[in-house]
Amino acid sequence: MSAAWPVSPFWDFSLEIYGRPGVEAACLALQDEHHLDVNLVLLAAWLAASGRRLPPSLAARLRRLGEDYQARIMQPLREARRALRVSAVDTDLDRLRAACRQSLLRAELDLERFEQVQLEILAEGAEHDPASAPRLLLSANLAALYPALDPDGAFPSDHLAVLAAQLADAAPPVSPDKPSP
Repeated sequence: MSAAWPVSPFWDFSLEIYGRPGVEAACLALQDEHHLDVNLVLLAAWLAASGRRLPPSLAARLRRLGEDYQARIMQPLREARRALRVSAVDTDLDRLRAACRQSLLRAELDLERFEQVQLEILAEGAEHDPASAPRLLLSANLAALYPALDPDGAFPSDHLAVLAAQLADAAPPVSPDKPSP
């Protein structure tokens, strides 16, 4: 990629928290089992860790952006990458398939980052609510993003518990040109 990436506290937070024990598996389960956009789940966590709550109207705009991006860009790319899986690399053709799969994986990561940059810019309108605990804000943000999945205030629990447990020590990085929330 030739253009420089903008400073993104959300991206930095996502990389840091995604690498923590159990978070990757929990996020992928939320994606594969519950059809949630991992970037929206991470956005809800980032906002919660920084003491911000999503109002329903903003959450709806973020969800539309994420759903459209996932449907038109990420899902087809992810399916193509998964279709290129190789069980064993025995031939030149297998090695070429593996190299193509790696190229798609790199493109997928760049496109996930691009989605996050868009979401971060749009999420600047999130309301500050530093009095609420991050776990409660995570639940509130996810309920705002996915109201149809959360009619009783109980989200897919086990996977989200893993993410919520990590918020206690997750200090969201702050951009040098933006004040801390």
